Amino acid sequence: MSPKIKGAGKTASKSKPKNSSRNSRLNSSLNSKKRPFNVTRAFLAVFVLVMLAWLAALMMIKEEPQAKKANLTQNNNTQKIHELLESKKKKSSVLDEQNSSQAISEDNKIANIYEEISDEKLKEFSKKLQEQKEEFIAKTLIEQNSMQSEQNASKEQSTFEKTAEQAPNYSYSANSHSKRKSHKAPNGGPKLAIIMDDISTNAQVRELKKLSIKVTPSIFPPEKEHPKTAELAKEFSVYMVHLPLQALNYTNEKANTLHTGDSKEKISQRIKDIKKDFKGVKYINNHTGSGFTSDFKSTLALLAELKNSEIYFIDSLTTNKSTVLDASKKLGLKYAYRDVFLDNEQNVSKILKMINNAVAVAKKDGVAIAICHPYKSTFEALKIAQKDAFKGVEVVYVDKIYEYYK
Repeated sequence: MSPKIKGAGKTASKSKPKNSSRNSRLNSSLNSKKRPFNVTRAFLAVFVLVMLAWLAALMMIKEEPQAKKANLTQNNNTQKIHELLESKKKKSSVLDEQNSSQAISEDNKIANIYEEISDEKLKEFSKKLQEQKEEFIAKTLIEQNSMQSEQNASKEQSTFEKTAEQAPNYSYSANSHSKRKSHKAPNGGPKLAIIMDDISTNAQVRELKKLSIKVTPSIFPPEKEHPKTAELAKEFSVYMVHLPLQALNYTNEKANTLHTGDSKEKISQRIKDIKKDFKGVKYINNHTGSGFTSDFKSTLALLAELKNSEIYFIDSLTTNKSTVLDASKKLGLKYAYRDVFLDNEQNVSKILKMINNAVAVAKKDGVAIAICHPYKSTFEALKIAQKDAFKGVEVVYVDKIYEYYK
C-alpha cells in the first residue's frame, strides 16, 4: 500500500504546474479579447471630439457674420448714442449758459433790488440820524442864540450889512434903513412873514406844503424850462409872482427879464401877461434886480403899472442903491421890504441862526419879512425851526403883514 500512496503523491504534485499554465493562457486570452474593445472606445471618443470640433467650427463660421453684423449694429448704436449724448451735452451746455446768464441776470436784478432796498434803508436811517442830530443841534443853538439874537436886534443895521455882504446882489442900505422902519404896531403881537423865492416845480410845492408853518411861495412866471408854473399857484391860498428884473452882475438871466430903459408899453405888457397867467395875483417881488431897482425912472414906471393893476410890490432889496422906497413915496404906495435873507449860506446851522435874527427883528419892530429859497438845507432848517424857534412871534402869509407897512 505504501508504494501506491507515494505514486499518488507524485502525480498530485506534478499536476499544479499544468493548472497554472492554463490559467495563464486563459488570462492571456481574456486580455487579448479586451484590447479590441478599448480601441473602439478610443476611436469613438476621437470621432465624437472631431465632430464636436467640426460643429463648433461650423457654428463659428455661421455666427461670425452675425457677430460682425451685431458688432457693427452695436457700434452704430454706440456711435448714435454717443452722438445723442454729445448733442444733449451741447444742448445742455447751451441751456446751462442760457440758464446761467438768466440766473446771473436774475441774481443781478435781485442784487440791485437788494442794494436799492439796502440803500433806501441806509438813506432812511442816515436821514433819521441826521434829523435827530440836527434837531439836537438846533435846540442847542436856539437856546444859546435866542437871548443873544434879541440883544443883537438893536444892532440890526450892522447885522443886515454883514448879511448883504455874504452873497452878491443881496445887499442892504444901511444909510436909509431908519427911513424904512415905518411899521404900524401890529395887533396880536409881533409878526413874521417868510417868502420862498424861485418856486417853479411840483416837487418844490410838495416840500413846501409839508411844512406846518405859513410860508408864502413866490413863483416864477412861465418860461421855456418851466412853462406851467402858473398852475402851481392853484395849490396855494396866498402866493406871489417872482418877477425877473435886470441885475448889475448876473449872467444867468431869465427869459422876459425887464431891463432899465424898457418902454412903459413893454413894462405894461409884461404885467398884463402876468395877470393873464396868474388870475387874481396880488403880490410881486423882484428876482435879482439890482440894476433895475437902482434906476429910479425904470422903477417908477414898474410901480406905476403895478398900482394901476392893484398889485403890491415887496422889495427883495438886492442892492443898497434901491430906489423902490423913493418911487413908492412918489406914487403914494406902502413900502414893504425884505429884512433878512435866511439862506445866503446853505448850511442848516447858519440858516437857523438867520431865522433867530428874523425872529428878533420881528420882536423889535413888530413886523419883519424874511426871504429864503427852495434849497434842501432850507427845508431841513425850517422843519427844525417850526418846532420851537418861532416862540413869541406869529408866522403869517404876506397878506397878513403888508397892512402894517406905511
